[in-house]
Amino acid sequence: MVLLRKLSAELQEVAEGELGENFLRLEEDLEYIREWINKQPHLKARTDDQFLLAFLRGCKFSLQRTQEKLDYYYTAKTIVAELFSNRDPYDPDIQEVLRLGPVLPLPNTAGPEGPRIILLQSSVLNPDKVQYIVFLKVFLMILDILLQEDDNFTVAGVAFWSEGKNSSIRFIMQLTPALLKKIHVIMQKAYPIRLKGVYSTHCPPIAETLFNLSKSFSPEKLTKRMFLYSEIGEEFCKQIPKHLHPKDFGGANGSLEELKSKTNALFFLRFYYLL
Repeated sequence: MVLLRKLSAELQEVAEGELGENFLRLEEDLEYIREWINKQPHLKARTDDQFLLAFLRGCKFSLQRTQEKLDYYYTAKTIVAELFSNRDPYDPDIQEVLRLGPVLPLPNTAGPEGPRIILLQSSVLNPDKVQYIVFLKVFLMILDILLQEDDNFTVAGVAFWSEGKNSSIRFIMQLTPALLKKIHVIMQKAYPIRLKGVYSTHCPPIAETLFNLSKSFSPEKLTKRMFLYSEIGEEFCKQIPKHLHPKDFGGANGSLEELKSKTNALFFLRFYYLL
């Protein structure tokens, strides 16, 4: 018996129309992937229905692509160990990042079938207290929880909004080209996400250089979804409407303090997904 969360009618329509999800074939697809995992001695992978379904959806139910993505997802934990080791949520470094809230999924989407928006704020991080690699580690930990918990994220996709006003240059400089390339490879090859957009506002010059470098690591399909804005103005609001911004930015999508509390609560309730 398949144990899965029921989608809303709107998300079910997206799953069937855009991803090719077929309820009559779902149990067979899940069992096929589970049997494949059990035959891979190098893979110590989870095999629960909801987790595997996130990968099937992210790969539009291509069994071959799902296998490739799962393989790389677990391989990455070894070859990029600095981003996946020591995921203890009570680690002081991780606690400091969570306290500051640089990675905040916004609760409201553009309609019930809209993609999840995740606000990234490097400006809240002090380079004397936080290493960029720990920020990235927490970012990936939160994505892992959303893979399991957030149907908008797994079905409709995700839009990343990076707000850089008053960001520390010293902190941004910790993101070396080599580390930037690693995170790009992980996001493209390991995580089963539907990237709907990457939007950067108030981007300092050095971050703009890294933004442009990141486009060189991305396929053309993705570069067309990457945008840079000097301010949170009219053009940006055509991509992420004002009412979907946090209250602190003049919107109606929760205050930053509320968002931090909600994200941290989800993190500690679901951290066993990360172990």
